[in-house]
Amino acid sequence: MKKKFKSILILGCLVCASQYGFAQSQGSVFDNLSIEAQYGLNAALSPNEGITTSDYSGFNFFQLGLTYHIDDVWGVRGTFASSNFKHEDIDASGVKYSRLMLEATYNILTAANRMIQPFDVTAHAGLGLASGNSEVLNGNDMAGVAQIGIMPKYYFTPQFSVFIDGTFVNQFSQDFGFDGLGVKQGSGSYFNVGLGVQYKFRK
Repeated sequence: MKKKFKSILILGCLVCASQYGFAQSQGSVFDNLSIEAQYGLNAALSPNEGITTSDYSGFNFFQLGLTYHIDDVWGVRGTFASSNFKHEDIDASGVKYSRLMLEATYNILTAANRMIQPFDVTAHAGLGLASGNSEVLNGNDMAGVAQIGIMPKYYFTPQFSVFIDGTFVNQFSQDFGFDGLGVKQGSGSYFNVGLGVQYKFRK
């Protein structure tokens, strides 16, 4: 049932983006799309029951994304991210969360100056679904997710850019702590910082 829900969510996002693209553009839908990839740091924040959160923080985060650019300012972004929290000195301790997100994006400097900037700052925020796998306990931890972030970006060409993405992630109905054990708190939060690249199909 959970796998079916994930498949429906992904399919729905792709269909919506495709339909909107064909309706708004006389050219190819790819003219308004960009792809991205990033890798970076997980910083565990909460819950911290019985652990030191810094022990479970580290460079174990990656993300893939697809953005539909409505115009030069606004966009719709779908991402898949993996955040692996593990203790450096304890093998059977930790949790891995994978999440699917749908966000709105807003290019701040382009909006302020009314023209495309070589350097821009993109704000993004949205909702999604996470699935957690514990190194200690059996079963899957399904949680709702809300996140917000800021992404300074530099365009080497109109198509190719590099960026740093800082994102605060909050999970609801979370059952696992960062050590993989059960928690009573019912929610959790962490921070991702990633270095990435983005490629726009439009020339």
